[in-house]
Amino acid sequence: MPKNEEFDIDKEIEKISRKTNRLMKKSEYSFENQIRKLDKEIDEIMDDKLKEFDDNKKITLDYLSIDYNDSTISRYREKLKKI
Repeated sequence: MPKNEEFDIDKEIEKISRKTNRLMKKSEYSFENQIRKLDKEIDEIMDDKLKEFDDNKKITLDYLSIDYNDSTISRYREKLKKI
């Protein structure tokens, strides 16, 4: 090698190391952002499912709270007899 083109291994290693570190940090931030987005989506879906569950539970409770008494049953029996 000519003297003008001396190759400094330490400088090259440092240069490659900085570049690699920068790329690693960039990848790490990207990964963390994707994880945050997924967490947010999961939370939104869970909230929706909980809301649907509560709505379904309310409908069921409303149905169970319907009051059937003897007079109602008697009226239905009378109607059935007529048919």
